[in-house]
Amino acid sequence: MIGGGSRGLGRAVADELVRQGARVLLVARNEDSLAEAVAALGERASSVAADLGSPEGAEVVTRAVDEQLGGRIDGALVNQGGPPAGSMLDLTDEQWHLAFELCVAGPIRLVRALTPKLSDDASVVFVASSSTRRAIPGLDASNVLRPGVAALVGALARALAPVRVNAVSPGRFDTERGESVLVARAEARGVPVEEERAAMAALIPAGRFGETEEFARAVAFLLSPEASYITGANLAVDGGLVVSA
Repeated sequence: MIGGGSRGLGRAVADELVRQGARVLLVARNEDSLAEAVAALGERASSVAADLGSPEGAEVVTRAVDEQLGGRIDGALVNQGGPPAGSMLDLTDEQWHLAFELCVAGPIRLVRALTPKLSDDASVVFVASSSTRRAIPGLDASNVLRPGVAALVGALARALAPVRVNAVSPGRFDTERGESVLVARAEARGVPVEEERAAMAALIPAGRFGETEEFARAVAFLLSPEASYITGANLAVDGGLVVSA
């Protein structure tokens, strides 16, 4: 099951898993983008439209797992849209509530619903953020809630064992979400977007933004039996942007 599987990082993971021979169920809100993704991926892919930030989203997904994957899955990528951008005190109560539903409540509901359908050697991977280690200017909802996702992963690694549970924290990637953050930062500084891109890339030891395929390969590894002794980890896939002990 691939959350956010119709585009961006989720779609890249779906591409990689299908390339490796897996069957995938793509989950996203937009039916048109899902249909396009399934058509491109071929017969190993199916989809269901669901809002994982809503109370009903988890139930919709579990029904699809029963109907399209025979009620059993070997892996799940817990991934959804990012929380609203903005500074701590400027975000409204409604925006904070939406951010909590997207980052924490929705994922908990989804994992709770999927747990009976996970095989004993299954793997669950959460998409977190580099904000689990270092605050990102202008994304305070993420700065507050993404570290909670990392803590949730640690708790679930114990609660769901022998199922493995890990997080992957992406840095800067060329996705729609990444582009929107880039544009917002450029506008805030009053500089051209390409100048802001160069400034951001200069802070990354790898010297560039990541390719979505690079992220996908890391996730595919954690979802696979090759990572059989890794659980409770938060893997940074960020070109060295945030280095910690």
